[in-house]
Amino acid sequence: MAGYQQFCPIARALDILGERWTLLVVRELMMGERHFNGIQRGIPRISRTMLSARLKRLESAGLVKRNDGEYQLTKAGENLAPVLRELGHWALESDPRGLRKEDLSPEVLTWDMRRRVVPDRLPEHPTMVELRFRGAGTPYFLLAKRPGVQLCAEDGGFDIALHVDADLEALTRFWLGESTWVSLLRSELVTLTGPAGLRREFPTWFTGYLLRPRV
Repeated sequence: MAGYQQFCPIARALDILGERWTLLVVRELMMGERHFNGIQRGIPRISRTMLSARLKRLESAGLVKRNDGEYQLTKAGENLAPVLRELGHWALESDPRGLRKEDLSPEVLTWDMRRRVVPDRLPEHPTMVELRFRGAGTPYFLLAKRPGVQLCAEDGGFDIALHVDADLEALTRFWLGESTWVSLLRSELVTLTGPAGLRREFPTWFTGYLLRPRV
C-alpha cells in the first residue's frame, strides 16, 4: 500500500502533497492559473505527462476540480494557502542555502511578472517593454494594456516604448522583496531607457511575488 501509513496528520498530508511537483502545481493554481498550458509555463521543467498525473491525483484527493477544461482549487485546496505562505517565509528567512544560481530562471520570473500587476497603474494604450537579462541573448517582451500584461516572444510590430536591462539575480531578489527598486537603480543592476514618466511608472505596474514578506 502506498503512503506513510501513519495516523500523524503531517504524514497524511504528505501522502497527498509530498510527491515532487505537487505543491508547485498547487502554487500555480493559487496564483490564478486555470489552464494546463499556463500551469506548465509556471513550472517549465515538469513534463506534460507528469503534470497531468499530478493534477489527476489532486482531483482524486478533492483538492482540485475541473470545469470546461479549467482547473480550480476546491475549498480544501484553497486552505493550503497559509501552508504555502509559511513555507515561502521559511525559505526566505531560514533556508541556510539562500537563493542559488540554479534557482534563477528568466522564464519563471517573467511569467510571474505578467500576472502580478496592478491594472489601474497600467497604460491605457498598448505599451511594449523589452526586457533583457545580462548574459542572455533572448529578450522578453511585455505588452502592457489594461487590465493586464502579456508575455510575448517578440515585439509583434509594436514600437518598443521602454528598454529594461537587468541582472537576473538582482531583479529576482527585488521580486522576492529582498531589495528595493531604488537600490537596483543606484547600483545599476537595472537600467531603463525610455521616457522619464514611463521609467518612473514601470515598477509600480507590479505587486511583486505573491509570497513576499509583508511590510
